[in-house]
Amino acid sequence: MHAIGIDHVNLAFPTDRLDEVIDFYVDRLGFETDFADPYAAVADDPGLFSIDLGEGHGLFVNPTDEFDPEAANFRHVALRIPESADVLRAFLDSEDIEVGHTAERTHERFGAYTTYYVDDPFGYTVELMAVGEQ
Repeated sequence: MHAIGIDHVNLAFPTDRLDEVIDFYVDRLGFETDFADPYAAVADDPGLFSIDLGEGHGLFVNPTDEFDPEAANFRHVALRIPESADVLRAFLDSEDIEVGHTAERTHERFGAYTTYYVDDPFGYTVELMAVGEQ
């Protein structure tokens, strides 16, 4: 198996400091969002805030009231896999890799795809996005 790129990284940030996240990533670094008002986006879906890093790569911000700067606040990394869902699932099964969660999604760049969430040996979640022809 090989990945064709990192799709996104998902990090936790303190809910009460979202303005600093927007200031740093959007206003100062110049990255964009799909939303006219990032605050409204978070109000609509407080579990996810997306910042476009360019060329289809993203930073997903998860506001949390339980943010602990001493703890790991990494949520997951998502990898684009150029295989169909069936091929990727067969590979995971053949390697005896347990799939924790599966979701069917649609993305404007590569259409419908299936994503599989797996945990690595250290407990980090890896999202494997089967973006090949279904």
